[in-house]
Amino acid sequence: MNVTLTKMTPAEYAAFCERSAADYAADLLKTQPLSPEDALSKAQQELADMLPLGADTPGHFLMTIRDASDGQPVGLIWYLYEQTDGVNQVFLSDFLIDEAHRRKGYASAALREMARLAKADGCTESVIYVWKHNLPGIRLYEKCGYVAFRQADDGMYLKKNIS
Repeated sequence: MNVTLTKMTPAEYAAFCERSAADYAADLLKTQPLSPEDALSKAQQELADMLPLGADTPGHFLMTIRDASDGQPVGLIWYLYEQTDGVNQVFLSDFLIDEAHRRKGYASAALREMARLAKADGCTESVIYVWKHNLPGIRLYEKCGYVAFRQADDGMYLKKNIS
């Protein structure tokens, strides 16, 4: 399975923001004592703070995942470049394969493509934060070679060498 990552169109970005905030609010409700309204408000504010220029925020890559054979969209991925302890990293911020396209290899292919692009841009590690209640995500990342390196109350950080 091969995929391409293309910058989100304005319409794709608007849909991404709505879905991402709703998903993050749902995760917050599982881990913090918030009302649904407060969780959504917090999620929307954090998204706006992280992406002050929207899809054009420097260092952030808001991409549509497309099947390389026909160009059809199958999901989305948001990652950013950062430096931590002198190490250039790609950090996965959000990732979704559309329900109809799951369990077909798109997720693994998208992670490989993200790592390939990040490596070409000088990154040597890929880092992911995953909620502890996201067991399918944890299994996927471990299958793709990520290992846990730091625990948090509600999740864990995983990393993989991509150099």
